[in-house]
Amino acid sequence: MWKYIKDEFSKQPSQLKVVMKLISIGLRVVNSDGEVKIFCDDIEIKPNSLAKALKVDRRVVVEVMEKIVRDSTLGPFFKELFPVANLGRASSKMGFGVIQIVPDSATRPAIISGVSQIIAREGISIRQVIMDDPEINEDPRGIIVTDSPVPATLLPEIRRVPGVEAVVIL
Repeated sequence: MWKYIKDEFSKQPSQLKVVMKLISIGLRVVNSDGEVKIFCDDIEIKPNSLAKALKVDRRVVVEVMEKIVRDSTLGPFFKELFPVANLGRASSKMGFGVIQIVPDSATRPAIISGVSQIIAREGISIRQVIMDDPEINEDPRGIIVTDSPVPATLLPEIRRVPGVEAVVIL
């Protein structure tokens, strides 16, 4: 899908910027009652708002929306996008533990598996895991939210998991 998206939008950097933002925050693009619309869950997002946030012309956003719904590959994909709450920043205020994983390569398999096993062995439950997609973020990170803070004594073991470059307690 990434190759297809880049092939479709690479000649128009401002359109690619819009597409990447839609994907990164899970905004749906659908044809609703004959009108192309953007939704964040069930909340409609006006093209003007997105254009202003991305510092592009509103017409660029509208062109992207129309191109998406007309395309037999992009339309079904964007119709299924859904936003997800990232509890990472707020979790410490709720008494949860939060660690950030910096991978040496975000495409390396089993990083989360290795870290999860270490946390589980301590009897700590994981509430949420969010990994940045390396196609969307230049510097992808992983956020793991736990029921209770992860003890600092586990950090050296977590750092030894293959693929982990660094671990930060947030």
